[in-house]
Amino acid sequence: MTLGRFAVAVGATPRWVLNALTRLGLPRRYGEPLARRLALARFVAEAAGTPLARAFALAGRALAEADPHGEWRLEGPGGVSLVIEMPRFFTGYGARLALALNRYDERVRGRRPRRRGSAVERARAYGVDVTLLDSALRRGPEQHMRMVAEDMAFWSDARGSAR
Repeated sequence: MTLGRFAVAVGATPRWVLNALTRLGLPRRYGEPLARRLALARFVAEAAGTPLARAFALAGRALAEADPHGEWRLEGPGGVSLVIEMPRFFTGYGARLALALNRYDERVRGRRPRRRGSAVERARAYGVDVTLLDSALRRGPEQHMRMVAEDMAFWSDARGSAR
C-alpha cells in the first residue's frame, strides 16, 4: 500500500499521516492493520479531544477487546465514559479502504504513454508492404520446411552453374 492509498484509508491527508507516524515513533510501513488502528485513533482524538498518542493506545485496546458487532466502552474517572460503536466505525473504514484499493491511483510523473497499435499496423501506416509477412505466417511448419528445402536446392544449383 502506498502513502496515498494509506491516507485515503485512514481518512486524512498524506501530510497528516506522515506527521502522525513521526509523532508516534512508528516506521513508515503502510499496511491495512496500521491504517485501521490509525483511523480509529484519529477518530478518538478528534471526538474526545485526547492527544494522538493516548488515542492510538486506546484504539489498539478497542480493536483488541471489542466485539466488531457491538460497542466498546471505557469508563473514566468522574463518570465520564468513552463509547465507540464498532459497526459504525468498521463501515466507514471499510468504505474508505475499498475506495483506496479500487479507485485511488497514484499520480504518475511525466507524460502518459500514447496507445500505439501493433507492429504490423504501424508498419502498414508507415507504408511497408506486409503481404509477404502475412502469407509466411499463415503457412504451417511442413510448408516452411518444404520452402527451405526448395531454396537450398535452388542455391546449390546456382552455385554449381556459376563454376
